[in-house]
Amino acid sequence: MEKIKEKFIEIIGNLGEGLGLNRTVCQIYALLYITPNPLSPAEIGRQLGISKGNVSINLKKLEEWEAVEKVWRKGYARSLYRANDDIDGIIFQKLKTGIEKRIKRIERSLRNIKSQLQKKDEGSNENIKYMKKKIFEIEKLIKKLSEVAKSLQYLKNFME
Repeated sequence: MEKIKEKFIEIIGNLGEGLGLNRTVCQIYALLYITPNPLSPAEIGRQLGISKGNVSINLKKLEEWEAVEKVWRKGYARSLYRANDDIDGIIFQKLKTGIEKRIKRIERSLRNIKSQLQKKDEGSNENIKYMKKKIFEIEKLIKKLSEVAKSLQYLKNFME
């Protein structure tokens, strides 16, 4: 049974890493997902062979994603954690958040570039006109991506 559990955790860690997520975060989630009872950070660290600090940092990330929740249990002074079973919701929320975060970063950079181009004398430089045209095209793409991010919730609801 323990070998099957280890293989499952390894597969989910690899899957998450392939999607650009932190491997340890995915392994912690996988452990909590496949374990019927909530686990303490110390138990998570022991089972995965990682430090308590590493567990703590990655549990915070999982809490931000609403992928895990703290559970109180009589007789336990420390927090216990269990996985949120709504994997679809977690994935869609993470995708939406990731896309929106990257869009905001790109929009800030494009505004900065555009303001620098405004300072240039565009009357005499075809390159500046060309760059402005290309930036406009990227801005249109960014708007489309923004719409995709907004529609992810609709897509999740449609799939249910």
